[in-house]
Amino acid sequence: MRAQIWRPRRTGRSRATEDAAILTQANTAQAEHDSSGLSAHWRQPGDVATAEWRALHDRALEPNPFYTPEVVRAAADHLPDGARLRLLAIYRGGRLSGLFPLVADRRRYVVPLPLLRAGDFYGPLSTPLLDPEGPEDIWLAMLDLMEAAGVRGLLLPFLTEGGAAERALLAALGRSGRIGAVLARYGRAMLRSDLSGADYVRATLETRRRKEADRQRRRLAEQGELVFRLVRAPSDIGPALEAFLDLEASGWKGRRGTDLKHAQGAADFIRAAVRGLAERDAGRVGILSSGGRVVAAGIVVLSGTRAYYIKTAYDEAFARYSPGLLLTLDLTRHLLDDPGIADADSVAVAGHPMIDPLWTARQPIISLLVAARPGADPVFRLVLSLEKLREKLRVSTARIRAAF
Repeated sequence: MRAQIWRPRRTGRSRATEDAAILTQANTAQAEHDSSGLSAHWRQPGDVATAEWRALHDRALEPNPFYTPEVVRAAADHLPDGARLRLLAIYRGGRLSGLFPLVADRRRYVVPLPLLRAGDFYGPLSTPLLDPEGPEDIWLAMLDLMEAAGVRGLLLPFLTEGGAAERALLAALGRSGRIGAVLARYGRAMLRSDLSGADYVRATLETRRRKEADRQRRRLAEQGELVFRLVRAPSDIGPALEAFLDLEASGWKGRRGTDLKHAQGAADFIRAAVRGLAERDAGRVGILSSGGRVVAAGIVVLSGTRAYYIKTAYDEAFARYSPGLLLTLDLTRHLLDDPGIADADSVAVAGHPMIDPLWTARQPIISLLVAARPGADPVFRLVLSLEKLREKLRVSTARIRAAF
């Protein structure tokens, strides 16, 4: 997709040294906003008190489960991006009012450029934690601190389009004379319905596919008693996660070396993050077993009344029974019948062949590149050109990448 300029309405060193340079400068930069009573600071994940971090997440304009202390600290401890991770923290008086995990992304291009990227940590959602009081001012404080640190561009790969955080950002850009560019947009599969789980599946799946799923379930049950359970007790999460990791490693991802056990630090990250969330009843693992053997598993995290279906894996020895789909159908019924859950985000790519026909609501997602400096900036324009090229290559090679 062609990038569109977001016109705000009025309302010799090593690569490791290059990556660290922007953060070294950032650590010394601060920004004061006397008119709004805000101050902006760079922090390490361990520097922010857990209680105030959780409190901000729970009252945030748009809560983000991937920016909770459990997930961000696990990322800092285990993922390769952890060494380049910093928190941009905004305080109003002594109260934490904004928090944004950011990564210096100088390796993104051949030429190192001063770009910051929203941390993703296996969770494609770029929304910072913003206090509902004065979110525009919080965005401005964040951008001003980035500018003071020498940053020229902020990449937000997964921002909810039309959401409260995006509207506040748009207003902040208009007030400060900064610009942004839309790099891509798509609709992400969501589960949202007033129907019961059983009625939703019956109404949504076309008749032929539903009958085939019922037939596969019966055939799989012939191999042994078929049981679906949602593991949520902290004491049981560990074994359930290991079952998931083993399933993923035993399949095509394991053969390619792209499963979590092969990716540097990823398995330890998932273990620490989901266990930490489970302590707050916000991390769960769905398990589908046949005759006591786990044939499919999926990881779900929660934020407020929204669930996020972040990972799924299945035993390829049972592939003819589509255990991954059967698990997702069971999970769909469970999520819709849980009175504490309003909807669920698939966090899937656009056009996902399994989840898109089943979770038929759509969440508009946009990828944004935001200028950290007001006015014309040739460095930002260069970064924008490079991002447009990356997006063009991503779209043009999508079928090739899917095939291989």
